[in-house]
Amino acid sequence: MRQHAYRITYLLFIIAFFKGLIEQLGVNETHIQLLIDILIVMLALISIVFMIERKNIILLGSKFTLLFLGFIFISYLLSDLNSLYLILFLRKFFIYIIFLYALLNIEFSMEDKENLFNLLLILFIIQVPAAFVKLILLQGTLEKIVGTMSVMEGSLATIMPLIPISYLISLYLNDNKIRYIVGILLFISIGLISNKLGILFYLFGLFIILTVFYAKKETNIYFINRTFFLYITKIFFYLSIIFLLFATINPRANPEHKVGGSIDIEFLMAFIDDYNHLKLKGSTVEADGRSDAPFVAFKKLKERGEKNIWFGFGAGDIVSSGFLPYKNPLLEKYNIGYGGRLGVVWIMMQLGVVGVIIFTLFHLNIFLKVYKRFSEETKREVFIKILALMGVIILFFIDFFTYSSELLYSAGVAISYYFFIYYILTYDRSHLCPTRS
Repeated sequence: MRQHAYRITYLLFIIAFFKGLIEQLGVNETHIQLLIDILIVMLALISIVFMIERKNIILLGSKFTLLFLGFIFISYLLSDLNSLYLILFLRKFFIYIIFLYALLNIEFSMEDKENLFNLLLILFIIQVPAAFVKLILLQGTLEKIVGTMSVMEGSLATIMPLIPISYLISLYLNDNKIRYIVGILLFISIGLISNKLGILFYLFGLFIILTVFYAKKETNIYFINRTFFLYITKIFFYLSIIFLLFATINPRANPEHKVGGSIDIEFLMAFIDDYNHLKLKGSTVEADGRSDAPFVAFKKLKERGEKNIWFGFGAGDIVSSGFLPYKNPLLEKYNIGYGGRLGVVWIMMQLGVVGVIIFTLFHLNIFLKVYKRFSEETKREVFIKILALMGVIILFFIDFFTYSSELLYSAGVAISYYFFIYYILTYDRSHLCPTRS
């Protein structure tokens, strides 16, 4: 039974990472996602068999999970939506949390977990040459084509590369080898080819945060320490080179709008400000910019009564599906534009402020469990991987609050995120808290 689960997971990874390529071959995106959902449900059913055999259920952060699931149903019941909306919401979003719990309860062997981990690394690496193929064949003109993963999620070109970059940063901090910096540059090229500036700024933050945690692990001091100072100095040197390369190569990042343009910090800062507070000339759409969207979403909830502030408009209210009347519900129902892609907006509009708080606490609880493992781990090769996962969880929060919804429900990165949590926290089962059924 466990081997069947391993093969299903292996197939799931491949389909999730080649989803975009399969779609380009003519297969409908809905059918690909349905297959992904079916594979996760099969894993969940297999995990139930193991729960019955063991007579216990492993529920990581069970209080927050059950509270969140219960709140989803409360929000739905307080709305006037029919059951189809709830089903589509759970299918789009909660399916990946089910994937995490299925893995926790199947308990793969360490060899199987290592094989799956290595498969994910290979699948991420494949995205680099795929991006260059896009550059050669399409001249980089189609922002939404991201490697083999997607033909419709442009934000993925920023978020996806930062996952392996987090691992490369951790390896670099440990080994100090230039090849990891080269690897980081190669993954940055995915964002560069898709004209994404955000990847550079998030890279800065990720590099510094992980350096702080690494310095704490090595020296037991967070800031005032010679070793930490040397780490930061070296990192700023490399990041400055990356910044200069990015600003001159990316046409959006320089005033000449061409490859090889000049470096103009004032122009770049103005561009970033305009991008975050985007307002198209003559447009009556609200929240085109990311910075404005959460406030506009809160205003929309407030306008329709205090109940909506706390509970939202109901689970599934802004889910897009061929089974529902709206192609872009946020825009068509609430006049919220581009900035509505933020994860915090997506959750808030449907589950309200309380839903956002519970969901944030669920992931914060996971981060604290991972950090505990990081603090206790003595094997260097293990705590380097844990450090990388800490970076990915931090990336989750960055994405959720400031950039997109990719890590919420984009198949390839969402599956990777939850698998890495499972992979790290199951090095030692004692770090999990089994709950008797």
